[in-house]
Amino acid sequence: MADGELFTSNLPPKVEPLNPISHWFMAIGLWGILLAVLNMFGKVHPTYHVSWGGLLTFEFTNKAFEPISNGVQITASDGVFLLICFALIYTAFKNINKTIGFSSWFRGLFLNETWKSLGGGNEIQRTIAAWCLLLGIIFYFWYGIQHTAWIDVGAYSVTIALVGFGFAMLYSLNSPEGDSKVD
Repeated sequence: MADGELFTSNLPPKVEPLNPISHWFMAIGLWGILLAVLNMFGKVHPTYHVSWGGLLTFEFTNKAFEPISNGVQITASDGVFLLICFALIYTAFKNINKTIGFSSWFRGLFLNETWKSLGGGNEIQRTIAAWCLLLGIIFYFWYGIQHTAWIDVGAYSVTIALVGFGFAMLYSLNSPEGDSKVD
């Protein structure tokens, strides 16, 4: 190829695979928006208003917890936190829409083999994984609503254990077969 020539392929362009980070960006962004809105209305913690700047910098910039006030309480850190969450969602949405389409992705969250196995199925591992995921999500929302404690370490511990175990079981189902003999 001569200097300055552009390479052109006769093959049709490939569809890029969906980046798994897009799932996490979307989930973290939506979760952050939920927490930010609850925080503005004083419902993220029973006695404190969270300063996201202080919380995420381990109180390097300011205090993480401020006394709660009556009514809506909006601070600059809420705005910055919301911008970060919207940036995560935008990045995820852009990648998802470019690769498989947002409607297909959204439909796939609910219509897949994992949720179908909640009622039982041929693979007990998938059924256990689906129940762990569902129970982890239900527990987090139940605990948050019941105790107005959406940022409680105990709730995170139980939720992460259940959801992490469920994802680990699902990913182990999808892993390639290994060698049957060990040398």
